[in-house]
Amino acid sequence: MRTLFANACVITGNEAGDIHPQGFVLVEGGRIVAVGPMAALPGVPDGVRTVDAGGRFLTPGLVNMHQHLHMNLLKGLADGMLLEPWARDFSAHSRRAMRRPAVRNSARLAALEMLRTGTTCVLNHQSPFSWPELTHDAAEAMAQAGLRQVLAIPFQCRTPKLPEHPWDEAEATRQIGALVQALEGGANGMTRTALTVECNAHHTEMGRSSDSLVRAGHALAQALDLRVAVHMSGGTLSMRMGFTKYRRQTGRSDVEYLEQLGVLDHRWILKHGIHFSDEDLQKVARRGASVVYTPTSESIRGGGLGPWRAMHEAGIRCALGTDGPAVDYSVDMVEQIKACCFLQAVRYGDRDAITPRQALAMATLGAARALGLEREIGSLEPGKRADLVLFDRRRAHLQMIEDPLTAFVRGCRGADATLVMVDGRIAMQDGHFPQVPDADAVMAAARADAAQLLAEAGFERLAQPRWPARA
Repeated sequence: MRTLFANACVITGNEAGDIHPQGFVLVEGGRIVAVGPMAALPGVPDGVRTVDAGGRFLTPGLVNMHQHLHMNLLKGLADGMLLEPWARDFSAHSRRAMRRPAVRNSARLAALEMLRTGTTCVLNHQSPFSWPELTHDAAEAMAQAGLRQVLAIPFQCRTPKLPEHPWDEAEATRQIGALVQALEGGANGMTRTALTVECNAHHTEMGRSSDSLVRAGHALAQALDLRVAVHMSGGTLSMRMGFTKYRRQTGRSDVEYLEQLGVLDHRWILKHGIHFSDEDLQKVARRGASVVYTPTSESIRGGGLGPWRAMHEAGIRCALGTDGPAVDYSVDMVEQIKACCFLQAVRYGDRDAITPRQALAMATLGAARALGLEREIGSLEPGKRADLVLFDRRRAHLQMIEDPLTAFVRGCRGADATLVMVDGRIAMQDGHFPQVPDADAVMAAARADAAQLLAEAGFERLAQPRWPARA
């Protein structure tokens, strides 16, 4: 099947930043075969399905570099919680109360929300549920919806503070390595794998990590050529809990810890980076690691504003994510692009602390580079996989005279997406999901699962109105 997107405002997202105000993209099978201005298209080849974009924005598919899919059932329940009590009193407790059907339906609901707002690829920071069944469920849910996924599987084993864990390092390496090999390249290449190796001060203090665990997890990533996802340098600036407390106890930052262990390299995808020091930035840049900004997640809990302009200036590979919606309210990557620009402008007192072009790249080509997939996705270029999104530029809030890139970044909304193609197949069109014909049933099941979870976890109070009723 060949598809021609014609008369589009094509924002290629390529290295040169090419934009074709009246452009086209030709797709054959799962790949892009031609991109350019309409004037360079001599004619429509036979047997091509033509989509007249009517001036709509045509962009690369957006890449969400930090999501916890099970949290779509918990949206809004942790409003106002600081990170440490959230992790201790809410997140761990809610995971224990979740059943397999609920986790599966939450992943399906997450897929619908991401596709509806223009996300075509997600780095799923998988939580430590009973598996491998639930890990296979997460892979299947994304594949069935037509969403590209990098599934980051937790590397866990026995630690001094968790002596009851059933696996030592050798057994964990064997079991997790086998799971990676079973999932990698599934769904015709749409499912890829990574590891999660938690090692920040907070997780280490709770017994979820250790020096030996980090080294073993990194060794497995090296052996299988995988990326490694980790929460990094976030949390409350408090002497009683969080980042400051653990830094005082250990005498090092999270980045310094990885450097001291001798494992910091290009494989690491460091999530948050809110409290990076200048020394941390230098180490991350020198070792080639990537960092993921989750602007609305960090803002909604008062988590701070990381030094993202400084990261760009240091030459660090930067990307964007939403975090799980139990922290945030949304997995809309268009919101993250806009918030990235706006919040960094506040931090630095400069409208262009992060430019529209930089912010879009953090959700497209920069994200693809962080995943090691820049030859496959991240921009609209011949030879790449056909992951692309049409955003309706004809709506009232987008009647701007600004240049197309600025208009898209500062004015567009995720809900403006009208067509999403992933790997050459339509995954969302006009609010409908061709590969998920039972979308309404998915949402109904998720609502029922959320209600049951609230009851079993004892969280009903979190769903009650917080403001007094009006007289």
